[in-house]
Amino acid sequence: MQTLRVFIISLAMLASAVLGVAQTAEPTPATLHAVPPAPAEDAKQQAEMAENIKQLQELKVQNDEILKQQQVALEALDEMQKEAEQLRIYSKRG
Repeated sequence: MQTLRVFIISLAMLASAVLGVAQTAEPTPATLHAVPPAPAEDAKQQAEMAENIKQLQELKVQNDEILKQQQVALEALDEMQKEAEQLRIYSKRG
């Protein structure tokens, strides 16, 4: 009875291992030859790319401004926290 149980467990483990290896095997990718884009599409894509770059640069400038404002706010909060700590220390002495 116990040998049958060991045999069934071993068989299940072997089947699981085979299935695991079969799932991880990758098929050979097919090679595709790219067709060069038409010149009109290429010019259009370049114009879109230039516009996207311009928008990203504008966003970067806006983000830099926001970061500067946040840095100023953090410094003000740090200063307020230091003052609050001093008030706590003085109020305990009082």
